[in-house]
Amino acid sequence: MKVLKYLQLPFLFNAGLMLREVEILADLHWRPHYQVKHYEGEWSAIPLRSIDGKSDNIIISPSNDKEYGDTEFLERSPYFTNILHNFKCELQAVRLLKLNAGSSIKEHRDADLNYEKGEVRFHIPVITHSEVEFILDNERLYLKEGECWYMNFNLPHHINNKSSIDRIHLVIDAAVNDWVIDLFNDADCPIKKEIEDTSRKFNVATTNQIIQNLLEMNTETSIKMANDLAKGL
Repeated sequence: MKVLKYLQLPFLFNAGLMLREVEILADLHWRPHYQVKHYEGEWSAIPLRSIDGKSDNIIISPSNDKEYGDTEFLERSPYFTNILHNFKCELQAVRLLKLNAGSSIKEHRDADLNYEKGEVRFHIPVITHSEVEFILDNERLYLKEGECWYMNFNLPHHINNKSSIDRIHLVIDAAVNDWVIDLFNDADCPIKKEIEDTSRKFNVATTNQIIQNLLEMNTETSIKMANDLAKGL
């Protein structure tokens, strides 16, 4: 089985207009990212959509029972609002994320944050540089200002800002629906890469080993457990 690793979408937004709105918001409203163990240097956010629309909350909840709403910052940002209108799906958290010059985000995974699991994250660079290293599953990606990308963040990834400028992205989390499915299958998408789902291969191999161990125990309970596991493969 294959999974989507990354996809450049057939959108191109105006980086100059985005930067103008960032500059209006930037002086007072950057908040340090709460995942402090995941980065070195400075990584911060401005929430455009957040839980309950609170402008002081950049925390994302993995729970589906949270309600996301527009913050006052989005209400002040007509071009960012216009960009979001292009996404005909349920929008969750929307943030401006800034990785300061010389800072880095350590390698990590965002569990189940991928298209196949029903949730996608789009990145739109506002300000970037050729010396920003965006590494997804040991492959460097080159994202340009104004482009829109989906990446499978269930895969290991890290970012090094080796440039002399702060990197800023508009980051959009959304739920997969028919519109997203049609978009991801659009022949106009300029770049698309699929890979084998190695996580599933690992799970199958591990499950087969557990089944073998249970069968070797040769008890009524262990054999029943082995048979139940085999049915799920």
